[in-house]
Amino acid sequence: MSDRLEELIDPLSLATKGRSIEGRIPLAKLARLAPSLLSTEGEAEASLRFGIDEGRMPNVSGHVRATLILQCQRCMQGMQYKVDSRIRLGIVTSRKAAESLPEYYDPLLVSGAEIKAADIVEDELILALPIVAMHEMTECPAGGKFQPQGEAEPKRENPFAVLAELKKK
Repeated sequence: MSDRLEELIDPLSLATKGRSIEGRIPLAKLARLAPSLLSTEGEAEASLRFGIDEGRMPNVSGHVRATLILQCQRCMQGMQYKVDSRIRLGIVTSRKAAESLPEYYDPLLVSGAEIKAADIVEDELILALPIVAMHEMTECPAGGKFQPQGEAEPKRENPFAVLAELKKK
């Protein structure tokens, strides 16, 4: 794969021509994603296909894959988070057109200017981030601290115990 993702592209033109772009980009070059990561080591891999569907809608489809290093909010250590995200975007030139997109498309709003293909990849990675990054409980170094240690709940007195005693008499 090449590094063509850093190129400026015209999505509408590529859709009309039915072109594809594949490539890799270092995570360190994704400035909007970087603050959410514990480490910017590694790279994202993407495959983008531009085309026009049967409804005459210009679109982008494909996949984005990456392994992100996030900070677990339970143990505060690094954790790997694998992203394998499917892309399905409708290319639109106005907000009004975005509102009328079929529900299986997310909008890619273009204003006639060229955009970086890497911006599409970065958007997908940001959307794939978990709300709260945490290891699985069994894999987390601090997981045992949050498991119940066999402490029984304090026994509550049954309010009908007095009636049971009266019934025995």
